Amino acid sequence: MKVYATVLLALAVSCALIEAKTFTKCDLAKALANNGIAKTSLPDWICLVQNESAFRTSATNKNKNGSTDYGIFQINNKFWCDSSYGANDCKISCDSLLNDDITDDIKCAKLIFKRHGFNAWYGWKNHCKGKTLPNVNSCF
Repeated sequence: MKVYATVLLALAVSCALIEAKTFTKCDLAKALANNGIAKTSLPDWICLVQNESAFRTSATNKNKNGSTDYGIFQINNKFWCDSSYGANDCKISCDSLLNDDITDDIKCAKLIFKRHGFNAWYGWKNHCKGKTLPNVNSCF
């Protein structure tokens, strides 16, 4: 029975790894543009993602307050995704933020941005705000 459980666990981990993706700067810029992000703001979004998740869709971070950030945009489970906190403003499962389809992640990130701007993300505030941003002109 132990061997069977170990095999199932290994299979689940390998399947999760297959779904995860590390984007390139240009692939992410194109995905963002295709999902309604204005080209003029792409450098800010790229810088944000670079500093929040290093372009990895499977990134998670446990915060000091007990909440967890999920996915490429490091979306917090306290307010934005399905969690024990009760809030789920993006109406999304936190686990769905960890796969390689970032369409729902972008939709949620746009809602967060609409309410709070880029200041919602410490990665942007600490590493992008007022700094030289990545150039994405060669991506298009």
